[in-house]
Amino acid sequence: MTLEKLLAKIRQVFPGADPTEIRRQLDEYTGPDRLRVQLAIVKLSEEDRRDSPAHYVGAARHDHRDVLAWAEFPQQLRPDWFTLSVTERAKVTKADRQQYARWLAR
Repeated sequence: MTLEKLLAKIRQVFPGADPTEIRRQLDEYTGPDRLRVQLAIVKLSEEDRRDSPAHYVGAARHDHRDVLAWAEFPQQLRPDWFTLSVTERAKVTKADRQQYARWLAR
C-alpha cells in the first residue's frame, strides 16, 4: 500500500469531491496501520456510497480493527463462520483476499 494508491483511490471513489478535503478527513485517523486503515475507509465509503469518509474515520478512531475487518475480510465476519468446515473457511478466506486485491487493482 502506498500513498499514491490512496490518492488514486480517493480520486476514483470521490470523483466530484476535493481530494484535499477527503485527505484531510482521512488524516483525522492517526492510529496504527494508518495508510492501510485509510484505504479501508475509502473502500467502505465506496461500498456504502457515502460522499464523505467521516463515518468510518470515527469508527476507526474507536477501533481500527473493525474497519480493517469490514473492508478486507467481510465474509469472515459471517455469523456462521465457526460452523464452517476448515475447507469452507479456507475458501472464504481466499475469496476475501481476492475481492480486496481486485478492489485495489481497479
